[in-house]
Amino acid sequence: MDRQFDISLERAKQFERLFGWPILFIFLISLVVMLWTQATWVIPVMLVVSMGMAYKGYMEYRVVRHFAEHQAVVQVLRYRLVDCWIRAASLFALFIPLYVNEGAFILTGGVVALWNLTGSYREKKWKQRIDLHQPQLLTYSDILEKEKDSWNYHQE
Repeated sequence: MDRQFDISLERAKQFERLFGWPILFIFLISLVVMLWTQATWVIPVMLVVSMGMAYKGYMEYRVVRHFAEHQAVVQVLRYRLVDCWIRAASLFALFIPLYVNEGAFILTGGVVALWNLTGSYREKKWKQRIDLHQPQLLTYSDILEKEKDSWNYHQE
């Protein structure tokens, strides 16, 4: 498990270094260009961006689950992973009806907006469940910043 964790942590760090800001930049530029020119090439770009979001959520789950000491915490981490995948899929699905049907785009946009508006509530509830079972659980960013210290803490 130690080697597997090290590999997961290294992949997560590589992903953050190589794709973190560029994915956000590509998304924003593509959105502006799409609204300006109505180009259909934005759909594959959004597919790549949503796949990056889903992969980042998966790497977060893989890294943080090694520190979970209770089964309920692992379950909440899985819920967060599914939520991340739903957000990524809905981001991609939002751009397809834009070129097919405006009514479908408005409906899909409403569903995506509603899902994102309730995201903070879901995160708050998940944080409460994690704190109930394991309040000292490190966050993903803490683990990436203090890789050596956090892994030693987990082994003690």
